[in-house]
Amino acid sequence: MASSPGTCVSGSFRLDTPDTSVSTGKTGPRLLQDLLTYDPRHEERAGRNLLTTAPPLFDPDQNATAAVPFRNCRHQFMAKHEQSVLPNPSEDPGHDTIYKIASFCHKCRWHLDLMVDFRDNGPKNSPCRPTSQDFPIHHFIYEQEDTSQRDPFGNQNVPRSYRFHCSAPKCPVEVRIRLLPPRFDDEQLNRLTNRTQLRRRWEAARQIGGDRADAHPARSVDALDFLCTYLQDSLAPKQGKARIPLLNRKFLKTFGKDCDDILKSLGFKHAVENDNDEGLQAEVWHLPQPPPAGNPLDKDNQRTLIEDARYELTSLILKVPESERIGARNTINTPQPSSTDIQRALGCLDYDKKPMSRSDARSMDYEEDHPYYAALGTVGDFSDALLLFAYARQAAVDMANSTYYFEALQNIAIGRASPILGEQVQILASQGMVNRKEVENAYRWFGLDEKHTSILSDDFIIGQFRARLADISAAQVEKAREMLRIIGNARQSEKITSEASNAIETYEQALSWLDLDHSQPDEFVVTMFTFKTSDNPASREIATKAVQLVAEHRKSEKLKNFLEHGVMEGDADMDVGEAYALLDIHDRANALDLDVLQTQLQERISNNPQNEVKYNKAYQIVCKDQQTNHKTQADHSVGPPRKKYPLDTWPVGCQNIGNTCYLNSVLQFLFTIKPLRDLVLERDDQLQELTEETVEKKADGKDNVVAGKIVGRMPVTTEKVEKAQQFVLELRKLFQLMITAPAESVRPETKLAALALAKNDTVAAPPSEVGNLTSLGEIGGLPVAGPMLPPGAAVDSVVGDDDIAKKSDTSSTVAEMDVDEDRMDVAETTNGQPTADSKPEPPSRPPPVPPRPQPAAQATSMKALESVAQQQDAAEILNNVFDLLSCAMKGEGTMRDGEQLDMIKKLFFSDITMVRNINGKTTRNTALQDNHLISPGNRNRPLYAALDDEFSLSVLQDLVPQEGQPKPTKYEYIDEASPIQIINVRRLMMGGGKVTKDASHIGLDEILYLDRYLKKTDSMSEEELQERREKQWTLQEELRALEARKAELTLDARKAELSDTDLKLTLADAVESAANFVESLQKTNEETLIDLEGDATPNYPDLPDQLRYKSAGLEREARALDEDMKQLDQEINSIFTDLKAHPYRLHAVFMHRGSASGGHYWIYIYDFQNSIWRKYNDDRVDEVEDIKDIFEQEERSPATSTGIVYIRQDLVNELTEAVRRNPVQAEMGEVEMKDVDSAEYESIEIINGIEEGSGLGV
Repeated sequence: MASSPGTCVSGSFRLDTPDTSVSTGKTGPRLLQDLLTYDPRHEERAGRNLLTTAPPLFDPDQNATAAVPFRNCRHQFMAKHEQSVLPNPSEDPGHDTIYKIASFCHKCRWHLDLMVDFRDNGPKNSPCRPTSQDFPIHHFIYEQEDTSQRDPFGNQNVPRSYRFHCSAPKCPVEVRIRLLPPRFDDEQLNRLTNRTQLRRRWEAARQIGGDRADAHPARSVDALDFLCTYLQDSLAPKQGKARIPLLNRKFLKTFGKDCDDILKSLGFKHAVENDNDEGLQAEVWHLPQPPPAGNPLDKDNQRTLIEDARYELTSLILKVPESERIGARNTINTPQPSSTDIQRALGCLDYDKKPMSRSDARSMDYEEDHPYYAALGTVGDFSDALLLFAYARQAAVDMANSTYYFEALQNIAIGRASPILGEQVQILASQGMVNRKEVENAYRWFGLDEKHTSILSDDFIIGQFRARLADISAAQVEKAREMLRIIGNARQSEKITSEASNAIETYEQALSWLDLDHSQPDEFVVTMFTFKTSDNPASREIATKAVQLVAEHRKSEKLKNFLEHGVMEGDADMDVGEAYALLDIHDRANALDLDVLQTQLQERISNNPQNEVKYNKAYQIVCKDQQTNHKTQADHSVGPPRKKYPLDTWPVGCQNIGNTCYLNSVLQFLFTIKPLRDLVLERDDQLQELTEETVEKKADGKDNVVAGKIVGRMPVTTEKVEKAQQFVLELRKLFQLMITAPAESVRPETKLAALALAKNDTVAAPPSEVGNLTSLGEIGGLPVAGPMLPPGAAVDSVVGDDDIAKKSDTSSTVAEMDVDEDRMDVAETTNGQPTADSKPEPPSRPPPVPPRPQPAAQATSMKALESVAQQQDAAEILNNVFDLLSCAMKGEGTMRDGEQLDMIKKLFFSDITMVRNINGKTTRNTALQDNHLISPGNRNRPLYAALDDEFSLSVLQDLVPQEGQPKPTKYEYIDEASPIQIINVRRLMMGGGKVTKDASHIGLDEILYLDRYLKKTDSMSEEELQERREKQWTLQEELRALEARKAELTLDARKAELSDTDLKLTLADAVESAANFVESLQKTNEETLIDLEGDATPNYPDLPDQLRYKSAGLEREARALDEDMKQLDQEINSIFTDLKAHPYRLHAVFMHRGSASGGHYWIYIYDFQNSIWRKYNDDRVDEVEDIKDIFEQEERSPATSTGIVYIRQDLVNELTEAVRRNPVQAEMGEVEMKDVDSAEYESIEIINGIEEGSGLGV
């Protein structure tokens, strides 16, 4: 934990990883402190620029990184007076003042040019001053970086240039910071000072100079000393000192010929001249000839280069021990610090400090301020008044992070125990300011995750608020509005804050309150008024005001009449005749083609869009009349026609071929998995070969197997490979059709369904007596037979502990009964028969060659398919498909236990380890698993809670421990997680001899962090994760105790084994009923009672009241248990909230509506490329307009999730592609229709109602 924000600590604070928020401001002292610790050399490794990026958000509860990387140089800037324009202590800057403070770091030798420009900038002509009440100090905002000198190859030792400006409205000050790397790099310095290289030069000098050579090699300090002297002579040239002979003894042994490039880079010039004494040629070096000193504000020139080099050489010489500097020719003047000049130029030399500040020693002892000071752009010695000023500026320039700034000010006030800051914090809080924790709690109050706010719209948040109003008491309404106000203030949303204040003053606010937009007609206004007031009668007054505002803005007499009389003009009920007339239908006696009727409706709406409501109403009345009088299919009676989507950019639906809605969902899901789809479509080379070399014959000549091929722990027979490859080919035909079909839906082959549903190596044969099949009835003229529980299967059994692979058992979802959820209500069955009957929709057009049906064969095939579906659990289909794909394909290698390694294993199978502790002995068993099986637990809860139950510590009830040993336990973790995680939900429960469905809601998150279930992560070792798990287990044990007590308070007819009744009764209800019974007995006239043997009936007048008191207490206890359980769930989940290194994105949700004996399946799939959810409902594929359909539970007859699919976040675009379409339009010509000879017809193969080879198939 960090220390109080009122103090400093020695060393480094640790912060969160950098936030991606916009760059915020910083005061002059903060800018200077960041400048003193900014090191361009290590910027890339640090991951952020200390000067230009906002400081990381501080969170004391999170693991974090150091505020300042330890590698960074803590600069000691020294003045370069020749290059500076320094501020005059006795003068204020004028309207044309520019300061330049040129410095270099004594430690790392980087150079700094700090320019402060006070020149007027239009209306900005009044700089901030310490004497100003409003703007006593500069508050700088980063503008831009000059990247022209950046190295494209990532070299960090290049110049940097940054620009800042003061945020005060009238302050013209601009600051330009220029940082330049040292003039001498490390390699050059090594050449000049390395003793080994100096000795080589001395030896070379002795060979060249002979007796003239010096007797001793040069010292390390000599090269620095001589070069510094030469540069000084070049800056102040003197007669006779402009050249250096190469054979100069000291020069030759010190520089030789391997330092030529260093000399040339400084401006030295090499020449060959005649020696006047001996008439021989000699090599010489001429000193640089820099220009004379000019204006420091001019551009850099050679003089600047030489001056910088001298300062670096001086600094290097001073670092040499004094004992080694004896005899040095150069007079060394210690450079002077430039910090005072920098502070004066930035206007922060004498800023107002808190009492007993130690700011003068800050840069020397490496103390760092609390991160909240950095958040406000300040340093720790600021006075309270300056802190308030800095907070105001930060909030003004960065409203989006105002909650964080308020939090920083709040905590600093507490840390300093400052009454001034404390009072101002209270004032700000009364004005609506809140901190991040309050905002996070506000989002949680509405069931939202604060981390997802960037993708939550204002309208969605308001929708959550309005939905919550319907479920809470009047006393909590004000609480809800307060939470919404906090969110509105944090988001700076006037729309949300207006909603929170319940104020409607404008036309836009009225429409928003009514959940309408500008384009919707008056009829919708009345509809929403009625809906709102019926849902919440207390809102009638504000609803009336909203309608009134709309009426006034639109000048609508209809709405005004509604407000006065409660009805709109022309609002009388539309009769059937009027409905037909509106749609231009003149004959009501005959059945209509409702597809044609949809076209007519769309035409009427497009011609008269203002009457859309009226036409839709007429359409619904006509559909209802057609259904009642002509038995047309219910598909057209539920509302307006289905929405049309472009064929080339929208997925196709899969038609239901007889109780296959779950299979359709599986096929749609598999199509979106790009590697699997490509494998099926394109990789014939991956099909398993059946040759003499690969086939291993058994002694009995039967059940030949493929050598070395094991799938699902079983050797794979050649027969299964052949059937699996048939399935792959059928799946390929379907996938090709889904890509190229010029229609909104395609029809899967019956053979594909049979292969997908088949088990135990064979395609199920038709039953010997088709007539004896148990049917669930008919819907739409088609027989209904959903997958039922396997005979004798325990649908709520515990996973076997001796074989972890049993967890893949999928008898866990619900039985499938093919009832289209969008087209009709779920058909409830009685004794196996549906209560509704309807006929199938007539085909819209005949096939090109009308086939002569063969009723017996077709009926047998359909019955066989449905028989297979009836005997198989729904979720098991996906596992069958995985087995078929693995059997059909060649393996890429062999896993443990001989299991085949292939793409299916890589994509879907994880390594799961079960750890069991029995009689003090710990064993670990690891197995492959393609899904996780969870239970809702008969109560609404988040997905994490359900997963925790499966992975957490549990007692092995079927094992008896040895005496003195603890109960046997087990838990699980994931050794290696697959990129695609499938989670199946166990929905069936057994009780009182009946199978029932657990319709509890599993709360889903868009991102699932798998860290808590892994063996270890990059940031946490196995031991650290285990420690957290054990903490979770302790809390889960408390939760189980509460659940047990809750069960005692709930008397259920099923638990009482009253299987012939659906009575549900709590213990409190039972006690209340007993009180009523006793009271009724006491009120009975005593004369009507018969005394037996003279004994009077006992009379206990207080007993009913005592029973009612007990009943109330039990009810309170039950409610308190619910709250405690909910709180424990949240606490358990919070243990791992900081572990987010392994994110998985939600991709698909398999849904079911119905009961344990029947219902309808569909699937929601997220399109990552187009960022939309779609609902795949058999032949329909529609965009999900309200994601609450996926993430929230419906109030009545809720649909439930049965399967959930998550994809590893970094692979979502690589592994998924929801849309792949290339519709091929068939060429149609005129064909003369004629009867076909029956003999000829018998030889024609018909596929999906299309003659094979006609050009219309794939």
